[in-house]
Amino acid sequence: MEENLLAHLQRPEFAELYAVLKKRSYPKGAFICQPDGGENQIFIVAGGRARVYLGYEDKEFNIGILSQGDIYSSHTRAFVQALDDIDVLAADTQTFGQKMLDDPEVAKAMVGILGSMLKNSFTIIENLIFKDVNSRLVGLLVNEAKKHGTPGADGGIIIKIDLSVEQIAFLVGSTRQTVSTFLNQLSRQGVIKKMGRGKFFISDLAGLETLQNSGSV
Repeated sequence: MEENLLAHLQRPEFAELYAVLKKRSYPKGAFICQPDGGENQIFIVAGGRARVYLGYEDKEFNIGILSQGDIYSSHTRAFVQALDDIDVLAADTQTFGQKMLDDPEVAKAMVGILGSMLKNSFTIIENLIFKDVNSRLVGLLVNEAKKHGTPGADGGIIIKIDLSVEQIAFLVGSTRQTVSTFLNQLSRQGVIKKMGRGKFFISDLAGLETLQNSGSV
């Protein structure tokens, strides 16, 4: 699975940068940051997950989920809300940036990491704009399998999104009924197997990726 930023920062060469990060904890449902917040900070998720979304009046536009190792900034126009109890490691943007500049090797490594994360952000936006609901849902399953999946029986992968169907629907910009229907369809086809609330067994990740890329979902 992919190595995340938190794992990188725990290496000896990142010790000084890691030392400026301060732990903060938030309960489920709390806002880590909001558009009108005064703080200008960088934070890295140490444990738990948060939802990132844009809000206007009674409408929400979901951008994605932050999970362990993901980095984000508090000075965007997005809301970041804890999906469960969450711990983050935070530092003000200026201090974090200066520590990066003080060590060229750290800066070089961080540029690569942040570039990869920016690429992922564009992928999320592209999916929301150009792909239908079913394709976005398959993309969510594939992404979770690659980032956080654990080996299962017969070479399959187990993913634990640990979100209700309604919460998953929020993330892919759909309704609970539509998402539930499509998950049942994938289950009948043997592509996935539901193992509980937000927990799935993927028997053939390559096949699921092919389904995603073919546009035939």
